[in-house]
Amino acid sequence: MVSEILLADDEATFRETFTKLLQEEGMTVTAVANGTDAINAIRKEPYAVAILDVQMPGADGIKVLREIMKVRPETRVVMITAYGTVEMAVDAVKLGACDYVMKPVIFEDILIKVQQHLRHLELREENQELKRELNGRFDIKQIIGQAPVMQQVFEMIRKVAPTKSNVLITGESGTGKELVAHAIHSLGSQNGKRFIAVNCSAIPESLLESELFGHKKGSFTSAFEDKKGLFECARDGTLFLDEISHMPMSCQVKLLRAVEHRQIIPVGSTESVEVDLRLIAATNKDLAKEMKAGLFREDLYYRMNVVGIHIPPLRERKEDIPLLVEHFIKKYNAEMGKQCRGVSDDVMRLLMNYEWKGNIREMQNVIERAVIFAEDDVIKISDIGLIGSKAIGLSEEHENLHAAVKAYEKQHICRVLNRYGWNKVEVAKALDVGLSSLYRKIDELEISVGKRRKRGRAG
Repeated sequence: MVSEILLADDEATFRETFTKLLQEEGMTVTAVANGTDAINAIRKEPYAVAILDVQMPGADGIKVLREIMKVRPETRVVMITAYGTVEMAVDAVKLGACDYVMKPVIFEDILIKVQQHLRHLELREENQELKRELNGRFDIKQIIGQAPVMQQVFEMIRKVAPTKSNVLITGESGTGKELVAHAIHSLGSQNGKRFIAVNCSAIPESLLESELFGHKKGSFTSAFEDKKGLFECARDGTLFLDEISHMPMSCQVKLLRAVEHRQIIPVGSTESVEVDLRLIAATNKDLAKEMKAGLFREDLYYRMNVVGIHIPPLRERKEDIPLLVEHFIKKYNAEMGKQCRGVSDDVMRLLMNYEWKGNIREMQNVIERAVIFAEDDVIKISDIGLIGSKAIGLSEEHENLHAAVKAYEKQHICRVLNRYGWNKVEVAKALDVGLSSLYRKIDELEISVGKRRKRGRAG
């Protein structure tokens, strides 16, 4: 943030004293004695705050203000005025000045004003940076996936984002449904506007209606004042209704009206409120079953499911696991100051064959833990710890991870041996190991070759 101060006043004593005071507060000050020099200074470089005397030789404070509004409109301007020029100072505020002070000036008062304006600029810059960060964070490029099923998801996001059509995102817990909703928001016309997410399962049924649609003062016991609902707060932006299957029937009726007519009625009110926004909903349940059970309105389902996007579970996109592992290692390296380069082959085999019932969210937690406990630059089996459930295809008795990996290796080698008819030369190539290493593994893992001999295949 630019932190320089421009001080323009023809009174030498005031100019010199106040310049010294600002410098003692750590500010950089450019002090000039007339309006012409002030205009030249503002044209050369930006200033955070400009303090201008209304009456100066060369060009008065109003003329300098007009020039600032033209070439540096982001500069905060404070006018200094004598008693007889108060009306001119008021006019200056109308032209874009942020404040004015009366002569004789109390240095502490004007110093406070300058500090307040600097803080305002700092907050504005932080807000802009946050918006840039959020827009970048939820760009579609931040969703990790090269599997064909994920490429289809990306294509649907790109096509639906420029529209205002309602979107229903389905998928198991932990698959990244909210991340997809953010991507749709950031790629659409709502980008830069508010994105509000509400978990319908986390709000008590008695409060959900008020949270979504707002309420009028006195509409219920604790309604001490009017309150805007999330629909109004998200106006012109996006409202994301997560776990919509948990929404009670009473709210579903009002939501249907909001979806159909873009109108809501706050609790305790008889007047409708127009709401123009984008609606995205998500669920980890089968809404078709919920409708049959009478737990979800059929008409609301079809209204919300204009475009349906299904996020596949991690077990259906295993080719993305190495990418996700790399992504999370980089993330936690940066956060923890670690230097992990990756995972060992044993760990990758285990991760590739793990069930991942919690999907990407579970993987993120596993990698975070591994980075915490990794003592070397490569994550080992011992760093992973005992994962909650068994790897796919491994027998129940292998709770020890070393035994689990050994069992997986045996199973995998047997599968490849069968695929290539026990032709060990081809199998070694497929496994990307030396032929002698393959023979050693067969002996070490006690893999039976009886079937191959019975078939009479060459090895």
